[in-house]
Amino acid sequence: MSLPVKAGLWFTLSAIIQRGLSVISMPIFTRLFSIDEYGSYSLYVTWVMLFSLVITLNIQQEVFNKGLSDHENERSEYSTSQAVLITALIVLFYILYLLLRFPINAFTGMGTLLTSLMFVDIWASAIVTLWLTRRRFDYAYKPLLAVTLGISIVSIAIGIVAVTLAPSGYKVIARVVSNLVPYLAVAMYVIIDFLKHSKHCFDHDWWSASVKMGVPLTPHYASQVLLNQADKVLISWFLDNAKVAIYGVAHSAGLLLVMVSNGINSSLVPWLYSKLKSGDCRSVAGVSNAAALLVAVLVFILMLLAPECVALLATGDYAEALWCIPPIATGVVFTFLYSLFVNVEIYYGKAGYVATASVLSAVSNIVLNVVAIPVFGYIASAYVTAVCYIGTAALHYLFMKKTLKSKGVSVRIYDVRFMCFIGVLTCLFAAISLVLYTLGPVRYAFVVALLVCIYARRNRLRSVFNTVRSKG
Repeated sequence: MSLPVKAGLWFTLSAIIQRGLSVISMPIFTRLFSIDEYGSYSLYVTWVMLFSLVITLNIQQEVFNKGLSDHENERSEYSTSQAVLITALIVLFYILYLLLRFPINAFTGMGTLLTSLMFVDIWASAIVTLWLTRRRFDYAYKPLLAVTLGISIVSIAIGIVAVTLAPSGYKVIARVVSNLVPYLAVAMYVIIDFLKHSKHCFDHDWWSASVKMGVPLTPHYASQVLLNQADKVLISWFLDNAKVAIYGVAHSAGLLLVMVSNGINSSLVPWLYSKLKSGDCRSVAGVSNAAALLVAVLVFILMLLAPECVALLATGDYAEALWCIPPIATGVVFTFLYSLFVNVEIYYGKAGYVATASVLSAVSNIVLNVVAIPVFGYIASAYVTAVCYIGTAALHYLFMKKTLKSKGVSVRIYDVRFMCFIGVLTCLFAAISLVLYTLGPVRYAFVVALLVCIYARRNRLRSVFNTVRSKG
């Protein structure tokens, strides 16, 4: 097995294990927290995601990917410069927060202590993400696996003890601090390691290029989070934190595979960029089809086993979460599909297209949620989000086509017909799952039949994998 393929498999496995640990710990924390406290913690996580995008410009993601590809012989210096840039941005925004803390606290519902911890959380997570992205480009899967799993295990272990011992009213703070500790320790090590292996930590041209690319991409990233998380904020405003908690469990269960799909996409990015750079795109469609099919099959299984997932993750107070899972899980497939299109747009520097599609989808999501939640309740948010993800995928496909045409690229990169088939099949499975939830024996028979079909086609699946591996 070639190193890129082997590394990609381990990156994906790392994401699966990391998400699995999160799933294992969720039943513990839903029982240690009251339903209102769990809702408050879910809102904190949402605000962290939103503030992180604005503060760091999400430089540690696609911007850093593009930079590592462009500066292949200066990756150590480039990595250090981006870490220092992110640190400077966070310090600048924290000073701004201190000047405006009263209106900001009133808007978010968080106090100064929790918001200050949020800034540290954002910095540590961003620095660790830089290091993990660098490891992916170097195909260094062993240290990546050790760090990601180590952080997850330590965070959960400290979190259980901290939340258990924390007095009432401080359990959310205890969970935030316990999650921050391992990230902060690794981030400090990363900063020292970056500085040790680079000759300088500032480059005006690199900083300027990152900011110029990051600023127009920020609406895209913020829109992604709004598309994925704004429903929690709106449910809190229109209903209460208890409903946020129930929806949060459904969200977590429905997005169990997000880490897996993100891991698969992250593993494909360096390989895809090398193909686009060389102009040899013949194998991209086959690899992308196999990856999309894998994500879809995993989502189908999750949909069918949703009742068991909810029962495992939380108590009977969260039982209604079941009906939100199929539409939320549907969004996972369409998120993966549009991520493939976004990779191409970003490679060719069309950040404006990426931002436009995402902003339109996020605005639609907010408007539809404002209308739907008061009338139909919080379950409507799941369906609104699914519809917006489908629209996002369509917009990014159109923008990708426009990008390729403007660059004079006539080679077919993706098999769009197959991707449309995957999308339609996902929606069909979501509808079938909702019907089968009230028919236990039939649902189990359906699961068995699906597994039998997979087993019957094992040779074909093995052949596809071998083809993908040989082209790695």
